[in-house]
Amino acid sequence: METNKTVKVSVIVPVYNVDKYLRKCLDSLVSQTLKDIEILVINDSSPDDSQAIIDEYKEKYPQIRSFIKENGGVSSVRNYGLKAAEGEYIGFVDGDDYIEKDMYEKLYNLAKSSDANVAVCAYYYNEDGKETVRKEFHYRNTKEMLTRFYGVLWNKIYKKEYIDSLDFSFPEGRRFEDSSYLTHMALTMKDFVFTDEPLIHYVQRKGSLTNTSSKTVLDAIEMLNDLRTYYKEKGKDEEFRSELEYVFIRFCLGNPFLTGCKIADKKVRREVLDALWNTLDSNYPEWHDNPYLKTLPGLKNRYFRMVNKAMFDFMSFICSFIK
Repeated sequence: METNKTVKVSVIVPVYNVDKYLRKCLDSLVSQTLKDIEILVINDSSPDDSQAIIDEYKEKYPQIRSFIKENGGVSSVRNYGLKAAEGEYIGFVDGDDYIEKDMYEKLYNLAKSSDANVAVCAYYYNEDGKETVRKEFHYRNTKEMLTRFYGVLWNKIYKKEYIDSLDFSFPEGRRFEDSSYLTHMALTMKDFVFTDEPLIHYVQRKGSLTNTSSKTVLDAIEMLNDLRTYYKEKGKDEEFRSELEYVFIRFCLGNPFLTGCKIADKKVRREVLDALWNTLDSNYPEWHDNPYLKTLPGLKNRYFRMVNKAMFDFMSFICSFIK
């Protein structure tokens, strides 16, 4: 859909089983100080009372556009929303999160001040009632973005023209869609601007994103393989070999590993974790020599440098008992 220059920001809100939190989310959106926005609330065939809430808000607030689609997951909702969006910039907010009232005014003004493709803010991370601020590294190029990015979409706005120029979409039917989209985007990253002011509240809810099925880990493996294939098809896999290798390290030894450790079935757990290790070790057999393990700060990089297969297996055994 063509850009409507009178709409400054289109906000895409996926909705599925969030009726307990949706009002707070929508209240924060309809209260935005930036008035020239549209709010695309897309119901992914949610079985709860979300649509009744959406209908209520649509009656009161003309900036809300309501859609109901066949269930397909969050990626399908985002792809659907991008086709319907008319704004100059695009934002994403999950239906169980909420934002500061001036988030889009500040990000829009920041983006327009330098005609940026993407404007990025810090965010509040809320888990078990404890809220901390997370600030993104101000990456300036592909190498920095691949090695320093946070795998979240919703603390950014994206120029619609830039989004439309990309030759990929959100991968439907699997997890890690944010990381997949951003690591693909990193190849053409240009004109990103940042603010360290936190403007959105991300709430980690028990059961909201946690999934201990083998599919979650296999989705991570598929994301990594797709990423390497994409860069190879562009003739960029060797130019960014160290950075792609580091992405593989982060995922094969990071959160997907911890998720795999929680799989109840021992045989399935072992098979999935072996697949995760082999994804790293077969694609990048010299990964222990990755330069970012030595130059980037953080205890996790020290841990990554120490890991071998025996330690990997031992840690997976220990972590399987941690609830």
